[in-house]
Amino acid sequence: MSDQSGEEAEETEPDPHDPPRKITHGRGPGQGAWLERQLKKALEEWGYAATRREPVVALTADVVACRRDHRDEPADYLVAECKDWQSRSIDESVIIRLCLLAFLGRAMPVLCHTTRLTDRAWRLAQAFDVRLLTLRDLEGDELPPLTCERPPEDADVHRTSVNPWSLRTTLPVPLLRMHAGQPVDIETPVFFPNTSAPCYVPDRTGHEDYTDTHMARLERREHHRRNAQDDE
Repeated sequence: MSDQSGEEAEETEPDPHDPPRKITHGRGPGQGAWLERQLKKALEEWGYAATRREPVVALTADVVACRRDHRDEPADYLVAECKDWQSRSIDESVIIRLCLLAFLGRAMPVLCHTTRLTDRAWRLAQAFDVRLLTLRDLEGDELPPLTCERPPEDADVHRTSVNPWSLRTTLPVPLLRMHAGQPVDIETPVFFPNTSAPCYVPDRTGHEDYTDTHMARLERREHHRRNAQDDE
């Protein structure tokens, strides 16, 4: 009888990564302050200077960040949206707004979320190289890398992985940055042929480097396993 009670207690033990919403400040209905603080803290540990609730033209970004030691990579600058939702799925409007903010700030878009993405939202996130972070990702040692052939968290079994560039199309001819047959380099988000990644900053260095999804997940699992052993 005591063993059964122990098992029940263990099953109902709260997840340290996801504290109860009713008793956690900033996690109530319509609130997102708690998740914004968690992301800001993680970014600062990863070497970024980060601030919350910053205006970007006529909109407001949940978190903006800049690496203290620049690497001349697109991820030197980040614009993040935090969605601490309990059950509602994240739709494409969230991704579109986030990418608009990122384009305005010439930064990489980051979505920190607690629920699943709809199929349409996930495809847009892949096409625009949105960094998708979960609560467990915030426990890592650095910003997770761009990954290739990456399914969403808890993906349906019928969904196959795709390469991000397979979701991109070329711009219509009138919008191609060309003059007299030559490409024109102007400071806007630039999409060359569909084999190229989006460009959010003038220097594209590092923006074509994708990490294998399975290896990235394996490294995260190993990291969490080591932490669990240290706690014991």
